Amino acid sequence: MKKIKTALLPLHIIALTMICILLYSIPVMAGWVVLQENDPAIRDYMSVFFTGEKTGWVVGSASFEDYENPGLIGFTLDGGKTWNRSELRLESDLTDLYFLDEEHGWAVGQNGLIANTTNGKDWDLQVSKVPGVALTNTYFINEKIGFAVGENETILSTRNGGRQWKVLKGGQPGSGIGDDDTSMFNSVQFLDEKTGYIVGIRVLPVAKKQQSVIMKTEDGAQTWTSQETGQEDILEDIYMLNKNVGWAVGENGIVLHTKNGGAMWERQESGTEETLRSVSFVSEKVGFAVGGELGVGVIITTVDGGKTWVVEGTRQKMMKVQALNNKHVWLAGSTGLIMKSE
Repeated sequence: MKKIKTALLPLHIIALTMICILLYSIPVMAGWVVLQENDPAIRDYMSVFFTGEKTGWVVGSASFEDYENPGLIGFTLDGGKTWNRSELRLESDLTDLYFLDEEHGWAVGQNGLIANTTNGKDWDLQVSKVPGVALTNTYFINEKIGFAVGENETILSTRNGGRQWKVLKGGQPGSGIGDDDTSMFNSVQFLDEKTGYIVGIRVLPVAKKQQSVIMKTEDGAQTWTSQETGQEDILEDIYMLNKNVGWAVGENGIVLHTKNGGAMWERQESGTEETLRSVSFVSEKVGFAVGGELGVGVIITTVDGGKTWVVEGTRQKMMKVQALNNKHVWLAGSTGLIMKSE
């Protein structure tokens, strides 16, 4: 693996310097602060992750001017007031990242790309064994054991921090045509070394239909059991608060809720028809979900476990929400939108 060091660039070329924007520049309800409405270099952010009040990262797609190395990793040490870009050259866009603490993190993206850091600043490329496959999400239980999922039923696992990845399922690039049934896995979460969940969509071309996918493993990803939802919408994200209580969100504003570990999923009324792309809860009552399409964003919040949701809009598609606690909630959107709870 080639080690690339991160350097702090001169102020006039720091690509991710962020300036706090006055609230009137984007319509948001009281309780949110817009740290940046647009990335200065016209980049798209796909995910955000904070390990504390000050330290966080974003990943996504770099500007058109850097078409040979479009992948983006940015980090902040001051709560999002200013950002620096990692110097790691990434030949593909990044879609997601996950951190265990301020030092140990992983990012995944297009063409099987996986990158890892052990100090929060310097990144290594890892060999995923699935070139050409779009990886959509990653989750680590500890410094050794982690998982990644993506298109064409792809499930990867590692037991040594990503030095070696094993293809558990899928792993073949898709042609985009054909009559074979296939699944797109969009999000993975584990509660411990044995119990985990995956959500996405199952497409059945011959039958001309699709099915929402929620799968559960209780043996560390060796076998998976499909959970019945009765839905046809693409599921984009899942958040299990504990072994019993969780939510899944996705296309057409769908919100599904379970109180028994997924044995039964019930649909909640979200109040929006926009695609919900990310969900995060801090308790059985308080939670957040975000989404939207190009030029139209949505944030929904609940204080009663999803029985009722409050809907608010933004001018930009929201991609990720991460809630550390009631006071620290971070949002990332396309065109470099970064917001946090007030």
